[in-house]
Amino acid sequence: MNLFINDTPVKFVKEDEPIDSSVFDAVIKSNSVINLSELTGNVLIDDVGAPQVRQMINQLVEEPFNDTRFVIRPHNYKEAKEDFMSLFKVMTAAGGVVQKEDKELLIYRLGKWDFPKGKLEKDESFKLAAVREVTEETGVKVVLGKKICTTWHTYTFRKKRILKQTKWYAMECINDQKMAPQEDESIEKVEWFTKSEAENALKHTYNSIKFVWECYLA
Repeated sequence: MNLFINDTPVKFVKEDEPIDSSVFDAVIKSNSVINLSELTGNVLIDDVGAPQVRQMINQLVEEPFNDTRFVIRPHNYKEAKEDFMSLFKVMTAAGGVVQKEDKELLIYRLGKWDFPKGKLEKDESFKLAAVREVTEETGVKVVLGKKICTTWHTYTFRKKRILKQTKWYAMECINDQKMAPQEDESIEKVEWFTKSEAENALKHTYNSIKFVWECYLA
């Protein structure tokens, strides 16, 4: 589960998944006192129960951890995940990375370069929503390609905690003659970037979008 809480990368892994602890800057076991504020770098929190996971999630929601990435391996993955999900209202969305020859499409929204995406309509599939949202937000007509990844990210809206599941797809441009930003969605610019230009533009975007870009390149 590729999760971003307050834009902090948090990956939940199953209890039987093998992990090389040598790649982490810190390894915290279940019998340790967990103070997230003292941790930086790549951190493994291992063999923890649902109550400890809940405590950590509540801290992550309230505080930014800009220089930390967490991997959490609960001793009961299913229980911990269900308890975590109960803390949020879950919403679904879809989006895409659009390619035209040797360039990719980015949008500029709320001060950051991003990829087009949006919420599913009632009874709409992720694939249909991805194509519709990309076309609505950019004016570019596309054909759907392979799935890139799924991200989960949290935010607060009207004092409610939201957990958004977004499925991302690779897409091919078939017509960009009507390319234009959807201004009522706070999109200011829509532009084509070479991979090196996109890499530079995405240095200062959300961690979840950086993750999508990394998966797309892979």
